Amino acid sequence: MWSDNETDLDLLGFDFLVDEMVVALTQQRLLPLTLGVLGGWGSGKSSLLRIVSKELSTISSDEAGHFVVVPFSPWQYEGYEDIKGALMETVLTRLQQEADEGSAEAVEAGRLRRVARSLRRPVQMLVGAALPAGAAMAAGALDPGLADVASAIAQSAVGGTYPDQEPVEESAEENRTPADPGAFRQEFASLVGSLEQVRAVIVLIDDLDRCLPHTVVDTFEAIRLFLNVEKSAFVIAAHPEVVQAAIDRRYPGLGRPGTSGLGAEYLEKMLQVKISIPVLSAPEAETYMHLLLAQLHLERQQFETVCEAVDLRRRESALGVALNAGIASAALGAGMPTRLYEDMTWAAAISPVLGSTLRGNPRQIKRFLNTLTLRLASAERRGTRLDAAVLAKLMVLEEQYLTDFQNLFDWQVQALGSGGNGHLQAAERHARGAATAVQRGSGHSQTPEEPRASSDGRPPRRGRAREENSTTGELNEEVRAWAEMPHIDAWLRMDPALATVDLGPYFTFARAKLRLAATTALLPAHVQELLGLLQSDVVGRRRAAVRQVQQTVAAEDLPTLVEHLMQVVQRDPAGPATDSAAELCHEIPAIARDVCERLRLVPLELLRPKLSTLVRRLPPTDPSVTALLDGWESTGTPAGAFVRQARDVRRRQGRS
Repeated sequence: MWSDNETDLDLLGFDFLVDEMVVALTQQRLLPLTLGVLGGWGSGKSSLLRIVSKELSTISSDEAGHFVVVPFSPWQYEGYEDIKGALMETVLTRLQQEADEGSAEAVEAGRLRRVARSLRRPVQMLVGAALPAGAAMAAGALDPGLADVASAIAQSAVGGTYPDQEPVEESAEENRTPADPGAFRQEFASLVGSLEQVRAVIVLIDDLDRCLPHTVVDTFEAIRLFLNVEKSAFVIAAHPEVVQAAIDRRYPGLGRPGTSGLGAEYLEKMLQVKISIPVLSAPEAETYMHLLLAQLHLERQQFETVCEAVDLRRRESALGVALNAGIASAALGAGMPTRLYEDMTWAAAISPVLGSTLRGNPRQIKRFLNTLTLRLASAERRGTRLDAAVLAKLMVLEEQYLTDFQNLFDWQVQALGSGGNGHLQAAERHARGAATAVQRGSGHSQTPEEPRASSDGRPPRRGRAREENSTTGELNEEVRAWAEMPHIDAWLRMDPALATVDLGPYFTFARAKLRLAATTALLPAHVQELLGLLQSDVVGRRRAAVRQVQQTVAAEDLPTLVEHLMQVVQRDPAGPATDSAAELCHEIPAIARDVCERLRLVPLELLRPKLSTLVRRLPPTDPSVTALLDGWESTGTPAGAFVRQARDVRRRQGRS
């Protein structure tokens, strides 16, 4: 999996943005400078700052000196300290490190740092004190009687004291610096100018768009203390709309009539240079996904080889895909891992159908891949093997079109035990053509056919015409309308085809987003009543309900009933629903596969009170039952040993 933290490794092809920033920050005639790096959440702002910081550190020192880079995150101080004082002390601490120990510059930096520290008031003292001086003056103008109070509040906002606050004892040296912002700026400028080996001080401010409105405003107020100081630059990385909204919310009464506020205008005046991070194009998103997959599968030296190939292709064509399975194979030769080739194949398949919200945002892409990787690992831990390509295709629908994903799930529930999802089969045939509808399934392939007798010998039941379509694969109007939506049509055409794949295990890992209760409406009233009786604590009622299910429930309603019963089992493995599930399997062996798939997802220790019943009542000759019990035995736990003993007893009794 991949960390969501910022990185100084450029996987996004941001070199052109890095060049813009480095050129602006290293042009002496442009300083002092306030530069904005603007982009949405997850667009790569933090990583861009780290890459620029690394680039600046590699610029060799010349007669003009070297660059001092100071990272600062107001979000880390929010709720604990005064942002103004925290920023001042952070910058001054870094400058003190640049000065020779014991030098006049070091002494001056230390003195200013102590002044800054004295201004860092506990956050509870700041409540109500962040009004700007202009607002305080306005209060005095409205009521002369409030002038003294307003003046005191304004003074506290720039580092003074509250009327009832005990004065802080300062040394004579520290008393040389008044609380006036202009005086502080002048002494700070003098300090920076005296550091001859420093070419420029560059402060990188990140995470501003994570902060509360008052912190956003306080940060800008703190930056103003340093503005117009030679040899200095501030880089502010933020989501512009969030910052604008924070300013508007902080000062709701300052907007002009007919406008939304002054936030946009304030930001415009604060930033002298703006660099906007663009959303990723489809080729860029595909390249980024492939680079993440390569980073996951390759050793460091191999990954560096791939990155060199990507850089070369990006220089040749900035608009094309810079990495895919073919390019990676050419770069790595025989060292190309099979797993990486397979993963790059499905990544290339899903890339064209990723919407702009997901495709254009690096964090969303990384989160998508992390979720996919986590589900694959979780399934493997439970003994279920999922096809990454199938899972990725389903997740594209889940992440972007949840309503359509819900429809697909509902159809899957209806089709349980019927040989495949008929609606999906019909939709794929409609989108792909009948010849290709079953070309690439990774599950059990089965051609739709006439309803068959169930394995317990019961004759097939004919349901309503609409429900019959779901098992025969006939394209009804509802499915046609779904399949002909542009995004669904593109999704259906995407490899792999899913018509022959058992999607049940895949939906299991998407339960958090699915409305499981929605499908109960598909059950007739008497079947819903039976579902309730199957959960009864009275043994006689449960067994009677099992017999009624076997005798009266239509074939098209049985999968939905089983699905809901197993949901109850997963919530309460030691409850009566587990007994009913085992009894139903004994009476209707056709449902054993679906029941075992759900039981496999329940921790064995939670099922321990019901293991005897499960071993006795699950049909022993069914392959899915055998696989389930073998898996339980192999756990090496006391519960696994109990399963082995129970199976031995059953064999001795001649029941297997």
